[in-house]
This record gives sequence, structure tokens and C-alpha cells, in this order.
Amino acid sequence: MQIEAYAVVSADDRITDEDGEMPLSLQSDAEWAFFQAGLDRADVTVLGRLSHDVTPNPRQRRRLVLTRSVPGVCRAEEVTVFWNPDGAPLDQALAAFGAPIAHLAVTGGQGVFDYFLSGPHRYTAFHLSRIDGVRLPGGTAVFAAVEAGTATAEAVLQAGGYDPGPRCQLDRRAHVVTWTRTPG
Repeated sequence: MQIEAYAVVSADDRITDEDGEMPLSLQSDAEWAFFQAGLDRADVTVLGRLSHDVTPNPRQRRRLVLTRSVPGVCRAEEVTVFWNPDGAPLDQALAAFGAPIAHLAVTGGQGVFDYFLSGPHRYTAFHLSRIDGVRLPGGTAVFAAVEAGTATAEAVLQAGGYDPGPRCQLDRRAHVVTWTRTPG
């Protein structure tokens, strides 16, 4: 299974501001186009409950929502399945869609990004986009280890067995580096 993550972070590795929202300063049209193209290629978008609740789904993409509010798997509507990883395996959650699933796009938040770093279902690629010159003190970090102040996003990915690809400049403020698992 192909599992690709998409995260856009500030210079201090934050995905939201101190109010838990993505500020305009962390947005770029070129990065948004890159992100949307990735979601278009995936069979299912994986995100946390808060992200699901605040993000509209006008394209009616299939969504797998990680949440502790269900005991295992709960199909909420045609395109949405709620999943508690502590109560059911990923394969069972994906089967609830009733269609073959081979490609996941993971869009966060922090707990979702942390979940796929290790264990039986790991990222095949992590697209880490960064908006230059933006700092979000008090915001939510992309990974818990960053939040704890013990590592940078790049150090977390490297410690998880991922290697960086080349830096790709998306526009004058935004760039992306795709991290892939180290062979072996």
C-alpha cells in the first residue's frame, strides 16, 4: 500500500497557530495546488477528527477519520469512515469503504502524522512543505517530538528511517522536500 503524507509547516515546524488554526501566512497557492494534486491521486484521505470537522469536502473524496470517539470502525456516510486504531486494524477500516484501496494521502493533524511514522503501516513518502519566513510560536507542531522541543521535523523523519529528496521550490516562499523510507 502506498501511504503519502502532506504537511505544510512554518519555519518552527508548526502546522497551526496558537488558536489551532491554519493562518493565511502558512498558505501558498503553489503549495495548495501541489497538495490538491496529491489528494486527487489517492483513493482515501486520512485525517484527524478535528481536521475533518473544520475542513469541507466539496470534492466528496473518501475520508478515513482517526478518532477515539468510536470503538473500532463506523461508516458515517458514503465517503466517510471513522476509525479508532486502538479498536480495529487499518485493513478493517479500509474495507468499510467497500472498494479497493491502494493509496492513502495522510493530511494530519499531529496525532495522525505520528501514527504512520512507525509500526506496520508506514509512510512510503512524506511531503514536507515549508513556508519560508513564517513562525507560529505556541502553535501545534507537525510531530509530538517537535512539540516537546526534542527535535525538528527533519530530525523526526530521519530518526524514523526516512531520507530527504531534493528541495523543490514551489514559489518564492514555499518549497517541498519529499522524504522516503531508507531501503533495508
